[in-house]
Amino acid sequence: MTRSAPHPWHGVVEPGAPTLVVGVLPNQPPTVVRRAASLAHAMRASLVCVWADPARSLVGEEPDGTLVTTPLDPDHVDSRERDGVAETALGEQLATDLGDVDVPWRFVYTVGEASRALARVARETGALQIVLGSRRPGIGGWMNHLIGGSTAGRLAHTQPVPVTIVPLCVEDHP
Repeated sequence: MTRSAPHPWHGVVEPGAPTLVVGVLPNQPPTVVRRAASLAHAMRASLVCVWADPARSLVGEEPDGTLVTTPLDPDHVDSRERDGVAETALGEQLATDLGDVDVPWRFVYTVGEASRALARVARETGALQIVLGSRRPGIGGWMNHLIGGSTAGRLAHTQPVPVTIVPLCVEDHP
């Protein structure tokens, strides 16, 4: 099992200021989070960056907000996953990508299906909008869309707030 403590805010959050939620992924091009930050800046909003780890399941939540999770497939756990390396690396990447923006932001790590997690965090934070990157180009992105549908599509049809899709080009992907 892994414990994941809540991440702090970067910058000063204005009381009563609006919030935008942006879906983030490990190794995602910075285009998505930077465009979401630009939108948040224009709206004088704070930014909540959410990663829903699909490879883990929630065991419980401690009173301080710490999540206790376990892998869905314990046969594929390696030492890096047990230590929360992916979560830490993504938090560090966000700090780099958002280091020069004048928007209060924080990283929220959660587990499970992305559209449900983003909807839950948007509801909890009173978000005015959810921002996502478009699906990755190529056969891999097409197969994911064919099998599971798109996260943006599910959110657009089920959420009371607007869903903004940031287009990604082939050049944006490593």
